[in-house]
Amino acid sequence: MEQPTPRGLSWLRLPQPARPARLSALLGAATVLLTSVAIVVAGALLVASTTMRETTRILGATVESVRIVERLEIDLLLDAHQSVREGSRAAGPDGGELSTSVAAWEQGLRRGLAAARDHVSSPEEGRILDHAERRVEAYLARRRTDDGRAPSSAAGAPEAASLDAHGAALDEAFRALDLLVEINLEQARASEALVAHLTRRTMGAGVAAVLFFLAAASTVLLSARRLIYRPIVAIRQAIGRYGAGDRAARAPLVGPRELGEIARAFNDMAESLERQREAQFAFLGGVAHDLRNPLSALRMSVHVLDPDNPLPESRMRRTMALVGRQIDRLERMVGDLLDASQIEACKLDLRLEERDVRDLVQEAVDLYRPVSSEHPVELSLPETPALVRCDATRIGQVLNNLLSNALKYSPAGGQVDVAVRADGGGVEIAVRDQGLGIDPADLAHLFEPFRRLKASSGSIPGTGLGLAVAKRIVDAHGGRIRVESRPGAGSVFRIELPRSS
Repeated sequence: MEQPTPRGLSWLRLPQPARPARLSALLGAATVLLTSVAIVVAGALLVASTTMRETTRILGATVESVRIVERLEIDLLLDAHQSVREGSRAAGPDGGELSTSVAAWEQGLRRGLAAARDHVSSPEEGRILDHAERRVEAYLARRRTDDGRAPSSAAGAPEAASLDAHGAALDEAFRALDLLVEINLEQARASEALVAHLTRRTMGAGVAAVLFFLAAASTVLLSARRLIYRPIVAIRQAIGRYGAGDRAARAPLVGPRELGEIARAFNDMAESLERQREAQFAFLGGVAHDLRNPLSALRMSVHVLDPDNPLPESRMRRTMALVGRQIDRLERMVGDLLDASQIEACKLDLRLEERDVRDLVQEAVDLYRPVSSEHPVELSLPETPALVRCDATRIGQVLNNLLSNALKYSPAGGQVDVAVRADGGGVEIAVRDQGLGIDPADLAHLFEPFRRLKASSGSIPGTGLGLAVAKRIVDAHGGRIRVESRPGAGSVFRIELPRSS
């Protein structure tokens, strides 16, 4: 049944899905989404960081390579200047940053080229460096050739052709080294552009990630307010109103499935309490009605028993028998109330002893057989003992209740069958009547306190506590009681008790 929305909670009238999602599923989905985005952002930042680190390395190698090449060019220029100034190649280069000997100077050039190879960043740069090495080696070979042919004349001037060839080799070496510088500068510019691009992309990704997480956090908070906080407030308000005395207060079934289950459990509890409250009021009314009858009968009997006008003996016996029955009825009602209160207070004391169920059932049947000649009671007992550890008084109380109900609810001439069956695991006592039967709607609540059958609550006296007390007693013995019934076909109550080992 659809629960009405409590007053003051109109804002909770939201369309609900047929099966709301669980709170754990929603939180799990949000966690997976945020974690996935965080992993993607972290991966992108890691890739960008790795690329920038590699680019930085290339920039460093480029700077170092340019420095080495410029040093080589300076050495070549100083050598060329010294050679032209002295007009002789026998002494070799001398002065400034040049080596003191030709061999050491050449070795320094080769070491510089080898150092430049350690900073090569691309295959193209490697090919250009190879070309520069060949041009430098060609220049050195040209220089050694010129030195070997230098004339020893007084003029000491080299031939014009030799000078042209020397200059051409030097120009080739310079162009090769300039080309190496140019490729390094291009790589530096490309690396700088890549770093700037990655910086912009990284900053953009960082800003986007921050905005996304802010939006996600806002969405999660707003969703939590709508899906969690508001339903919790609604449940708390419903509980508060119910505790303040509003018995019609119910929690709305909104929000995730867990909160809906909590609200449904509260509503079921409230409905159960209302049913018990109604049953208690009905019980009080029934007790008042049932007490009025024996009290009226006792009052009439007191008026009849006038000492000044003694009654005939036969009428006196009938009156005293009536008084005795009414006192027994009052005593049974008070006993049911006391047993129910003791059970609810968990003060039901059991005095366990090993007893034969056949004896207990025989005593109960012998007690009720003379009560009504209109209801024959048939008893079926096993041949072997059916021993159980029980409180004989309490089990007798349960049997008396079941037999009394079977007789009360059976029509005139209806037979009551009592049977005991023992097997390896336990003992079963069955009490069958041919009475009104029990409606299926009443079966689920038959053993609840103050519950009376609708078909008989107005015509058959009772407190509605007998079966509830009987069930608690059987449960306390480690057994169980169950019922099988159909309207108009009678009922069978079965008591199952564990056998004593």
